[in-house]
Amino acid sequence: MKRTITILTLAFGLAATSLTLRAQTPASAAQPGKSPLEALKAIRDANAKLLDQQTKTLQQLEEMEKTAQSIKVLGRRS
Repeated sequence: MKRTITILTLAFGLAATSLTLRAQTPASAAQPGKSPLEALKAIRDANAKLLDQQTKTLQQLEEMEKTAQSIKVLGRRS
């Protein structure tokens, strides 16, 4: 029973925080007619945005892990 609750909690958390994954388009297809410097700046900005998103996702996963650990501790006490 305790294990089922833990698994269901983790599954719900993963489902709630799941993200749709999209393939990256090549830089040349995304910015036709731009100079190489402008294209690099656009790629840099896109990478920074992706890193921010990954940081937020990592924080959510760490919170979920803490919650799972506390559920395990509370389950052992009862």
